[in-house]
Amino acid sequence: MTTGKDDKALRRRLARRLIVVQEEQRLRWSRELHDDLGQILASIALELHIVRADSHEMDTRLARAAMLIDQLSARVHDAAWSLRPADLDRLGLRASVEDLASVLCGQLGIPCEMDLEALSSPLPAEIALTLYRIAQEALTNIGKHAAPSRVSVTAHVQDDRLRLAIEDDGSGFDGTAEPGPGHLGLAGMKERLALVGGKLSIETAGGKGTTLYADVPLTG
Repeated sequence: MTTGKDDKALRRRLARRLIVVQEEQRLRWSRELHDDLGQILASIALELHIVRADSHEMDTRLARAAMLIDQLSARVHDAAWSLRPADLDRLGLRASVEDLASVLCGQLGIPCEMDLEALSSPLPAEIALTLYRIAQEALTNIGKHAAPSRVSVTAHVQDDRLRLAIEDDGSGFDGTAEPGPGHLGLAGMKERLALVGGKLSIETAGGKGTTLYADVPLTG
């Protein structure tokens, strides 16, 4: 006979297994997009860039086709990155989160303050991936909904716990209200952090900006 505690532990194991399977699929799709489709597009672009026709009109059309292929290649690269960034495994969590923040702030044309030295030390793969996904979701939400003039992304270690903090001075929202369409990802972030023994907390108010804290344990 199972107890409520046993049922909760089973649900947690199943949820963690589901995340592992999802990330394995994302990694496979990312590699296929980047290595296979990306290589084909690069080859086509190279051919288009070096071929020359006998007429100005045809040259113009070829140049336009090469430009479109280049744009498509960039989108394939971005899609592969969003599925599972190769740099997360190759360069580590710090560089990957710095890249996320730099890209967002570059797109918005705003300053980005970063202090992520605490992410330089090796972390268990599950925790590193969880923190990456939290940063990805939080920064995406900022880009879509906050309209900030600055963003801050920091990480610090205290009492055997690592805290990732993502702050913006944008529109904020009512943290006591039911999540709207722009904040449905918060529940997913909380659940994902809970699976690695972590906790999500948010400080926000309408017109006052938002600070998101993701705390994870550094010991078992």
